[in-house]
Amino acid sequence: MNNAEIYEMVPFQVLERVGFPISYMQLSLDQKFFVDCVFNNSRDIFSENLRMQDKIYHLEDKVADLQHELNNLAGE
Repeated sequence: MNNAEIYEMVPFQVLERVGFPISYMQLSLDQKFFVDCVFNNSRDIFSENLRMQDKIYHLEDKVADLQHELNNLAGE
């Protein structure tokens, strides 16, 4: 999904409140630069969050495995 498609998903009321045009194509150069920076940073943050979530799931699985092994060693 590109920045223009993401921009079109922003509710009209929000764009109107901040004084931005309804269409991405109508943005001034300064507005476009701002929107692109925000959306690109958001995409990077989202990607990093997904990567971290994968690591968390992996670590949770490892902890569960270790807990199972400890229970076996303790005779439980």
